[in-house]
Amino acid sequence: MAEINYVPQVDYTSKDYSAIREDLIDLIPNYFPDWVSRDSADFGIVLIELFSYMGDILNYYIDRSANEAFITTASQRDSVIELARLLGYNPTTTVASTVTLTFSNSTGSTINVPASTQIATSASTTGGTQIIFETNAAITVPAKVGTTNGTITVKATHGETKTEELTTSNGSISQIRELTYSPVTQGSASLLIGSSTFTEVPYLIDYNNYDPVFSVYTNASGVSFVLFGDGVSGRIPTSGATITATYKVGGGIIGNVGVGLINSIIKSSVSLSTLSGLTVTNLTAASGGAEEESTDSIRANAPTSIRALNRAVSLADYSALCVAAGVSKANAVAEVYTSVTVYFAPSAGDIGLTSISGTTPSDGFNTKAASLRNYLVGKIPANTTVTFQPPTYVPVGLIASVTTLPQYKNSLVSTAVSAAIEELFDFDNVFFQDKLTLNDIMRTITSVEGVAYVQVEKLVRAQTGYDFTYTVTNKAASGTVATLTTAAHTLTVGSTIKVTGIDTTFNGTFVITAVTGTTISYALISSVVSSVASSGSLTKLTVGDIQCFENEIPYLDTTVLSLTVSGGIVA
Repeated sequence: MAEINYVPQVDYTSKDYSAIREDLIDLIPNYFPDWVSRDSADFGIVLIELFSYMGDILNYYIDRSANEAFITTASQRDSVIELARLLGYNPTTTVASTVTLTFSNSTGSTINVPASTQIATSASTTGGTQIIFETNAAITVPAKVGTTNGTITVKATHGETKTEELTTSNGSISQIRELTYSPVTQGSASLLIGSSTFTEVPYLIDYNNYDPVFSVYTNASGVSFVLFGDGVSGRIPTSGATITATYKVGGGIIGNVGVGLINSIIKSSVSLSTLSGLTVTNLTAASGGAEEESTDSIRANAPTSIRALNRAVSLADYSALCVAAGVSKANAVAEVYTSVTVYFAPSAGDIGLTSISGTTPSDGFNTKAASLRNYLVGKIPANTTVTFQPPTYVPVGLIASVTTLPQYKNSLVSTAVSAAIEELFDFDNVFFQDKLTLNDIMRTITSVEGVAYVQVEKLVRAQTGYDFTYTVTNKAASGTVATLTTAAHTLTVGSTIKVTGIDTTFNGTFVITAVTGTTISYALISSVVSSVASSGSLTKLTVGDIQCFENEIPYLDTTVLSLTVSGGIVA
């Protein structure tokens, strides 16, 4: 007879369909000892399986809800953003690219071009979308002199200025107003409330109760909101006051357009007829545009916002404050506490340099450096000088041979391996003082489905003093030994080299058997080849870990990248 008051032991680890079904079936003898059928066609078993199915689904959502409560495990972008805001971190939104425009005047009179004049690309040259830029300042284009048109340059920023009237203030604390247009460019908003101008700031907590400031945050759907102060940090707008918002919409990598594509004057505060006789173009590419901060980047950067506690004491505090102020990554160094140097990269779209192999800071870096200086006022010790510098990017040279499993298509594996390597070196995945090991490369490639094994032949800094690659100018073969002529080199006997670009006889991987100041020799069984001028190159195969210095960030040098994928199904 069943025990009426039986209390079953609950196994809280039984969360999936099979475990729940098994537990429920095990309970049958305690409640219905006469029920002996376990046939899947039995109506009672059908009900148990239905309840098990529902339990599996409910347990999945319970676990997912728990995961969404922690920034390290949350998978939904809206959860990550809200958790970041809870930690006091405001993720960066889209960053607008900038460009230098050249106006040319073919008339005999000067022409005034107001600020915020809109210049755009042709939709046919930019993927069907017209990309709009606005001039940053008013200019006067000189008149034509003789046969020479008058020219002048001016900076322009990607995006379109919008002005709208928001709901009037109700005088409450921490008021929030939604902005109609998106995406709102980072740092572009300003508000006119009554007769007072309110300024956008990253964090309200840095300001007093009388400061006319506000902050802007963007949710996972890309909708931006204005947040006002609470009367302690930031002024509360006067009740009944009209709120007029002006901000720029645009930004992102779409604004990084090429040379000569921005050439149409489409809108100005003056009649376009007064601008007739003007032509405009961009002699340099637009740069600095970046997408909103990625979810993984927010997950990594948000916890640092509470480490510095809004003051800089340790070097890590300086780095954390700069990241909290909106830069992508930063590293502070110092010999003495009164002089701190902060290396930082503004964003993936603006690496801080005009070119990745150069040393000239970008306009976006200089603008952000000025903003950081203001942001750090009151947060650093007295008499401390902070200097900002862009990163140095370390090119990484990689040569690897990959073998595909026989049942996988070679071309698909090759594409997947290339994508995995690019992901490893993605801007969000590299940092200052990074260390790139052979194990990192091996693990990345072997994790690709369809890879049987990989041999890394070269992993080196692609820089003078680390990477030894030489141009071949002459070749010869005696039948047992090949000899190649190069410029002066530092290669030694016993070094392994890879020869490419000559011909099938000389190309391959070899060990040097003899050297002179300008030649190298290696064993080669072939027909005799008389000394003759040749082209091609040889490179020393060196594999070693790459340790970046405190101001360095690694990147993949595609000019020294060689991935050879063999085996598998070749179609």
